[in-house]
Amino acid sequence: MPRRPNDRPLRVLVGICGGIAAYKMPDLARALRKKGCEVKTAVTASARSLVGEEALRTVSGNAVYSDTAPSAYDMDHIRLAEWADVLLVCPATANTIAKLAHGIADNLLTTLALSFEGRIIVAPAMNSAMWRKAATRENVAVLDGRGIDVLPVDDGALACGTSGPGRMLPVDAIVQRVLAGRVPALLSNGRVLIASGPTVEPIDPVRVITNRSSGKMGAALAAEAAAMGAKVTVVTGPGSAPLPAGVECIPVTTAREMAAALDKNFDRAHIVIMAAAISDFKVKKASRSKLKRKESGAATLDLEANPDILAGLGKKKRGRFLVGFALEDRADTRRAREKMRAKKCDMMVMNTVRASLGTDTSAVTILTPEGAPAKIRTMDKRAIAREILTRVARASGAKHA
Repeated sequence: MPRRPNDRPLRVLVGICGGIAAYKMPDLARALRKKGCEVKTAVTASARSLVGEEALRTVSGNAVYSDTAPSAYDMDHIRLAEWADVLLVCPATANTIAKLAHGIADNLLTTLALSFEGRIIVAPAMNSAMWRKAATRENVAVLDGRGIDVLPVDDGALACGTSGPGRMLPVDAIVQRVLAGRVPALLSNGRVLIASGPTVEPIDPVRVITNRSSGKMGAALAAEAAAMGAKVTVVTGPGSAPLPAGVECIPVTTAREMAAALDKNFDRAHIVIMAAAISDFKVKKASRSKLKRKESGAATLDLEANPDILAGLGKKKRGRFLVGFALEDRADTRRAREKMRAKKCDMMVMNTVRASLGTDTSAVTILTPEGAPAKIRTMDKRAIAREILTRVARASGAKHA
């Protein structure tokens, strides 16, 4: 069970906003208690119509706090803020995120947040259009800059009938984040260069050769590296997952463009992570006009190999810590270890197509030149990224002055 220094359980105050995901909060409270946490809940006026207070009271084992029931308080907002170790705002609506960013204290939850001196975690949930708006992105950046742990959103079907980014993370992923504690500044003053997402090779002005990489792992690595104090640069292919605020983004399309961007930024990096899915081949001479379908339906493409970017980086790493990824059909540490040696990597992260490609979770095996493989069970990619970077920091001695 998670414990404080004086051996008491972790105290989590869940601030529930009026997003549709509020109905999941009894499950969240139950899951936190199963992990040994003490849980109290505070609900906004709009949240009260979406989640039953009796359910929250039952699963948390404590009274439910709100603006409309002051007689139910056993302490005022200052004492409630002093009770908690963690304030988890979940689901966090765009409205509440804006209030937190601008220091507005117009209800119990926002007043608690303004007076709270411990760790704050924000789990957003909203419509995709609201999540993408510049105002929301700027508000999230403000919270990030203040050291508030803003969790990523999930991608999928939304209550409004659309599909896209904006879903609240699964309950188990949020619980993992609460229990993980504040991210230590293991990479303070370090520079991390990350390659992320797919590359795209043109066949003609319409058709391309590409792959199904989402760039979610690269984005997760960027977010965690930044949270650990690093200055992060990400070279990212088309259609990749959005990157966190404060991270330098260099967009590219083809493998050769990615190689050039990595080469240009390589010398100033301390740690280089090759998490991109590079197209192994390109069309030798892409057509300038759209290729016409032949009556026979048959077509032949004249392909040539793209440069092996990871091997090229390995040849010139000169003291940099180089991390490669090995995507396999099945878990084969022998092949991954051979790749690590051949590419001169300091660490190889092996994952499988089924467990990783295009998903929000992953399970990986981390290999180093010496020592046994470290198997990391299935978790959300942000948690996986933290596991990887923690090991990178330890192995590289990455406290750069």
